[in-house]
Amino acid sequence: MKVSVIIPTLEEAGCIGKLLSEIPKDIIDEIIVVDGHSKDGTADIVRNMGHKVIMQEGHGYGGAFIQGVNASAGDVVVLMDADGSQNPKDISKLLKKLNEGYDCVFASRYTIESHSEDDTLVRSFGNWLITLLVNVLFHVRTSDSLFLFTAIRKDIFYKLGAGSHGFEFCVEVLLKACVGKYKLGEIPSTERKRYSGRSKVRALLHGFKIIKSIIYWRLKLRKKIKSPKIP
Repeated sequence: MKVSVIIPTLEEAGCIGKLLSEIPKDIIDEIIVVDGHSKDGTADIVRNMGHKVIMQEGHGYGGAFIQGVNASAGDVVVLMDADGSQNPKDISKLLKKLNEGYDCVFASRYTIESHSEDDTLVRSFGNWLITLLVNVLFHVRTSDSLFLFTAIRKDIFYKLGAGSHGFEFCVEVLLKACVGKYKLGEIPSTERKRYSGRSKVRALLHGFKIIKSIIYWRLKLRKKIKSPKIP
């Protein structure tokens, strides 16, 4: 089983080098960084460390992931952020769970065993609200719908047909996996403070767009599923 790690970047020179050095190379076959034409030298740092850089066509968080998956050679893709908030040590836990027969495994900040070191009241409430909406409308019981740190079999990724280019991509992957009745797993993970710079997420604006996308996909897919708690 070949594993590709896909990381989107935009002005992450203060983060990307440290993050890449933490990724466990013994269980990873390739790292692909999809860069949104950063002007701070992000791409040069990645190249100097010997990893593949793809300059993004178009723009958007989801668009970068889609382009990276299309360029990957792995049977499994791990999707993660560049800012250091997602701990690369958890990649082994994602892959272990996947190897137990799951199609897609999500890391969560809100299990009993996990937590966030970077939460704010607004972000915490927003995630609770959006996760509640996902669970009610799609009859699933996930604990964290917005922390897109996931391992997914590439053939399943293509079957999902996820096409959102913005941050709505986070929930589209989860929702389509639920409706497709794929076997979903969840692992505990701690969200760390980002290493450097500022988040690209604007809580109110992107939260509103994500809620709109959830309602859109519920109406478009027009399916109800009954699923147990993601184990």
